Amino acid sequence: MNIPKKTLIALALLGTNSWVLAGENNGFTTESGIKITPLLDAYYEYNDNVGRYSTSESPDSSSALIAKPGVMFESDRNGNKYQVAYQLSSGYYFDSDVDDFLDHTFTTNSFVQINQRSGIGFNYTYLKSHEARGTGILAGDQLATIATEPAKFSLHNANFTHVYGTDDATGRLESNLRYENKKYNNYRDLTGAGLATLSTKFKDYDQVAGALAFYYKVFPATELLLEVDVTDRHYKLGDPISGNTQDNLDAYFLIGTKWDITGKTTGKLRIGLQDKNYDDEAREDFNGFSWDLDLVWEPLTYSTIAVSAAQIAIDPDQGNNFINQTSFAANWKHFWLSRVYSDIAIGLLHDDYSQSTRKDDLMSSSFYLGYAFREDTEIKAGWRFEDNDSSIDTNSYRQNVWYLGTNLVF
Repeated sequence: MNIPKKTLIALALLGTNSWVLAGENNGFTTESGIKITPLLDAYYEYNDNVGRYSTSESPDSSSALIAKPGVMFESDRNGNKYQVAYQLSSGYYFDSDVDDFLDHTFTTNSFVQINQRSGIGFNYTYLKSHEARGTGILAGDQLATIATEPAKFSLHNANFTHVYGTDDATGRLESNLRYENKKYNNYRDLTGAGLATLSTKFKDYDQVAGALAFYYKVFPATELLLEVDVTDRHYKLGDPISGNTQDNLDAYFLIGTKWDITGKTTGKLRIGLQDKNYDDEAREDFNGFSWDLDLVWEPLTYSTIAVSAAQIAIDPDQGNNFINQTSFAANWKHFWLSRVYSDIAIGLLHDDYSQSTRKDDLMSSSFYLGYAFREDTEIKAGWRFEDNDSSIDTNSYRQNVWYLGTNLVF
């Protein structure tokens, strides 16, 4: 339920998809039945404010070449599905080598049908990734201007799910167990006036989580749901000033509905209470209303509108208490000809930092035109824009990016 800011931004911006679903005719299948599909995302872009500087600094612009080769292995044996994928992401900035990056993503996804009513799924993700200058740990001029490379981190995420009940059953029960570990690899011991408290070592954490959801079918295309989701996060180090713990227990108690109407409208809405309690009694807890919405509408076979929105309290990248975050993202993809399409997106994000006067309002938008050679292979050109209005002047910025790219599935 804890949705990071970068995930929400990705819903509104182009070029952030890590994987595409390979079509049936892509790749090749071995004699043992394993399907192997090579993938490649590549694009050339021009960024007019790479470091996301405020107007008090001179922006550093640069062209960049981004390449994301990968490979996917899939197997479907007697209804049991297995998938393993790897992707390398490389970014080279011609005029700003401090922003170069080399990321690795490894994922596994599997689902085993135990019997007609029961199945288990296991997903694992390993990221060796980065946070760009001006975002996350490195947000704001104070850090973005002195950074010599992106903030690098490693993340392990394991997810085990058990489903009891078929899609056609009146009732269905889903249980979930999760584990996540995140560790930053650089900027761990910053020095200088006011910088030591921003060292990344204070944001390393382990967390375990569990969820239980019950779905009840009230109409052929509509289900009601009841869900409880609990996350226990433990930080490796306490507050850099007081030494007090940043550990917290985050619980959601939700009701909602899920629907799939004639294949044209699918969605999920959950509303309820969030109870976020810190182990340190000196910290402000959050206890209040929380909700999220995901909606996909296909009024025509060649036109799709997607909307997502949420209100949650999350742990901040900077600071030690929660952010009350409200988000909205929407995009419209429309094929004007059989192969030519446009995609328009907008995202709004409001962050209200508790026990602080800081407030951030981020608006993101994008527009691009694409030509689809086939369902999962295309070339596209477009523009994306970010405008962050912060109560801290040095955290406000504007950024424009123009790009030309392609997604290929062989």
